Amino acid sequence: MFEKKERTSLAIYLHYNRDARKLSQFGDIVYHSRRLRYLILYVDGQQAADLKEKLEKEKFVKRVEPSYIKDLDQNFVGSLWREEEKNIVL
Repeated sequence: MFEKKERTSLAIYLHYNRDARKLSQFGDIVYHSRRLRYLILYVDGQQAADLKEKLEKEKFVKRVEPSYIKDLDQNFVGSLWREEEKNIVL
C-alpha cells in the first residue's frame, strides 16, 4: 500500500537558468521562475537539512532557503473573530 511521506520544499536560487536540469536528480521540480532565476524543489523531509548543505556547496547555486510553512499557524477557523476580540480588548 502507498505510504504518505513527509516532504518539504526548498527554494533554490541559481546563477544561470540552464543549471535547473541538474537539480532534478535531487527531487521533484515543481516551479521554475526563469525571470527571477529560482526554482521550488520538493524533497524528502528527513533528508532536507543534509540536501540543503549539499546544494549550497554546488557552484551553480546562489543560495538555498527552506520552506517555513510548517512554522506558520494554519488554523484559520475563527481567525477573524480572534482579530476582532483583540481589537476590542485594546
